[in-house]
Amino acid sequence: MFKIINVKQATFIYSPFSGFNTASLGIFVRGGARLEEKKVKGVAHFVEHMLFKGSKNFSYKEIKREIEGRGGTLNGFTSQEVTAFYAYFLKKNLKITLEILLDMILNPLFEEKELEKERKVILEEIKMYNDLPSYRALSLLDKILWEGHPLGEDIIGDFSTVGRISRQDLIRFKEAFYQPKNFVIGFVGDVDEKEVVKLLEKKLSLGKIPKRKKLKSPYFLKKIKTVTEEKKLDQTHLCIGFRAPSYRSRLRFAAELIHVILGANMSSRLFEELRERKGLCYEVSSEVKKYKDSGAFIIHTGLDKEKVVLALDCILKELKKIKEKRVSRKELARAKDYFLGQLSMSMEKPQSRLFYLVESYIALDKILVFKEIEECIHKIDSSLILNLANKIFDFSKVCISCVGNIDKDVEERIRKTVGKYC
Repeated sequence: MFKIINVKQATFIYSPFSGFNTASLGIFVRGGARLEEKKVKGVAHFVEHMLFKGSKNFSYKEIKREIEGRGGTLNGFTSQEVTAFYAYFLKKNLKITLEILLDMILNPLFEEKELEKERKVILEEIKMYNDLPSYRALSLLDKILWEGHPLGEDIIGDFSTVGRISRQDLIRFKEAFYQPKNFVIGFVGDVDEKEVVKLLEKKLSLGKIPKRKKLKSPYFLKKIKTVTEEKKLDQTHLCIGFRAPSYRSRLRFAAELIHVILGANMSSRLFEELRERKGLCYEVSSEVKKYKDSGAFIIHTGLDKEKVVLALDCILKELKKIKEKRVSRKELARAKDYFLGQLSMSMEKPQSRLFYLVESYIALDKILVFKEIEECIHKIDSSLILNLANKIFDFSKVCISCVGNIDKDVEERIRKTVGKYC
């Protein structure tokens, strides 16, 4: 399924994908938002943007046209722990795609004129996200889940930090983290391994050995935390969060099964209770966030402001149930089949496979094959689910955010509702 190769200090993960004309290539840099200095919050994301604005051998127009004009797509993202650049393309266009991605990353221009234009773009992006109530509610939840820690801060930065980031700040961050030793390059496609390695060896050169910045682990939660924000909206958005196992925890797969049982699909308990039985909302879902040293279990819904406290009470009841009563054999089997089925289907898509392989390697320094994951999943029983649910859903340490056209006393009523379950 894959092979891990060292190429000029970079880690290269090769995964053959026979019989398909499409391929995926990604360069992931171990340099995310949690590694920034607070005074330049958003610099990792700013660097990501600027790498699309022109490099030594390709103008910003050529970067896009040379890939999109051949039927491919190009994109990037910044997370708390990595910055990534990736493309999906016809395999015959591997050479030009790889040349562009590497030139963007190794030889960006950071032109002052383009920097000032992109600063305006990012400031508009901040406004856009602030105007999306579901995003805003999740952002506020992060702030109280990881209060006083980089994981609680917006990856994009804020108006003040983005407004003062200089060209030198961008160069300093790029030089610190954008070294081959920090690259994990993934390729999924029907191209011979030796051909891809040869192209990489031609374009990569030995770089500085970057200093590994020690991660500062988050503080423990000690109490109930709530935050509300009034916005003129037709819907109010409610987010409930708890700390959960990290990416490196042996309990992470059990947490994923709890997620499937509670809120991953239309068969889940929360969807059945809040939407199908009570008609309280259109959408209710759960999410498991995983970092190297921390994690979170998050529930989100959007609904009428008059139903916020009722919905919260229904959600807490469902969490109480999974803490008190073992999941049935049939329900646990369905959750396992759903999780493994989704994973198996994603491995049949070049881009999804690329992301799984690279992100797993970065988080774990190894990659679990499907059979190993399947074995881990099948070992999980209802006792483990019950014990982990009790560990995660500690109502005395729950974090809740609420954004919308809310009443003044909503925060007080939220706390009162939570108090019934403590």
